[in-house]
Amino acid sequence: MQTNVLILADGIVAKHFLQRLAKSYVGQNRYHIVYTDPSIRPKVENENFLFYQFDPTSFVKLSHLFTRRYNEVIIVLGNKIDTVASYENIRRLDSSLPIVVLDRWDLQLQGKNFVLLNANDILAAHVFDHVPNVPVIAQNVGLGKGEIMEVLVPFGSSYVYRHIGSIEQKRWRIAALYRNNRLILPEPYHIILPNDLLLLIGEPEVLKQVFKSIKQEVGQFPMPYGKDSYLFIDMAHMDAKSVRHVVLGAIFLHRRFKDRSLFIRVVNPNDIGLLNFIKGYDGESIEVLVEYRECDQLQKIGEDLQHHSIGLFMLYKELFLQRRYRKFLYDRGLPVISLSHAPFESLKEAALILGPNKQIERISSVVFDITIQLRLTLKLYQYTQDSHQAHKEIIEHFQNLANIFSKPIEVIKTSSNPVRLVANESNMLLIYPFTKKVVRANPLNIFCTDPEALFYKLDRHHQIFIPAL
Repeated sequence: MQTNVLILADGIVAKHFLQRLAKSYVGQNRYHIVYTDPSIRPKVENENFLFYQFDPTSFVKLSHLFTRRYNEVIIVLGNKIDTVASYENIRRLDSSLPIVVLDRWDLQLQGKNFVLLNANDILAAHVFDHVPNVPVIAQNVGLGKGEIMEVLVPFGSSYVYRHIGSIEQKRWRIAALYRNNRLILPEPYHIILPNDLLLLIGEPEVLKQVFKSIKQEVGQFPMPYGKDSYLFIDMAHMDAKSVRHVVLGAIFLHRRFKDRSLFIRVVNPNDIGLLNFIKGYDGESIEVLVEYRECDQLQKIGEDLQHHSIGLFMLYKELFLQRRYRKFLYDRGLPVISLSHAPFESLKEAALILGPNKQIERISSVVFDITIQLRLTLKLYQYTQDSHQAHKEIIEHFQNLANIFSKPIEVIKTSSNPVRLVANESNMLLIYPFTKKVVRANPLNIFCTDPEALFYKLDRHHQIFIPAL
């Protein structure tokens, strides 16, 4: 069924509109175009374009066109008087016909079933879209209420070098990614790069927060993994000293990081005095959750993760040595800190041992975020006896980021095994990409040389494992 559209056109805007209409041929539409100035008529030879040259404000001439029924009228005229007169004439001929009016004068039209396109608002909105660091919201698609948004990812964003699948997307989605003038339909394995343009869809209020999160530079961890931190304590497998150390360590990190809340989950409580010590920290931003009944630890953790926006998971090193915990946490794409007995207050350095895994680059922005918030010096250890081409690229990448963030790093090249070198350091935070090598690490494999798979040799230090899916 053909759709008849009546267009009353005059002026430079009408000329551009008709030219664009002629290029965007729609076979189901038939356009009846009334004009006075021949210069605005597009050069188009098509049976779906019918042209009538007369004054669009003439009621008598216009009435002759109403021997057929129109589905819509579009009024694009050059002055206010002609626009109002044409609108009133159409209403006299058909009181219910949908009308679209280009308005440059803040018109106050009477009636119903019409749309005013305020030209000043449209131009202002388009100019506003080019202002740096403001969200670009779709105006003429969907509801136009901010549920569709474009965001340009700055270089220092915590979203840079992140896999899309590792970003929590609740009540919003990354619907498309534009890179180098090319559309990419995002998959979980796609990595966000600096200057990528993200098309986001979601609840307007949620997108406002996402926009702020993307635009903010380092200093936002544990975002974008989640908003809260979580400490898991199993008293049946920890002595009192270990419990106290991990609680104090988690609270220290909670006070340094930009997490919203710290949840402390306790299972198998067997010491009332120790439990009261933990509960003593329950407050405005710290919530202590105690499971008094016997339970499946991983199932309980899974339930907690469903109810809270966890972006950082913490547990005692002896628990992390159990492969079932490593696999469970790896499958959920969460950053994990394996806590030792070392005091966080004396922690001054963070270290990353370079191995054959180039995925280290993908966690680089998070590494800088963490070291900046914890006020740590970052050291990269390179084993010169087992040097890879990837090492040079990784070091250059980190040095580039160091310049951007004004965060100097130290590169230590050593002919000695860096694992042994780091083992002799007094107190460091060791950083690893959280890969399958970590999950599959086996102390019985005496021939292994990969630092990721040898993490257990350095568990006297605090260790953080960052997902690189």
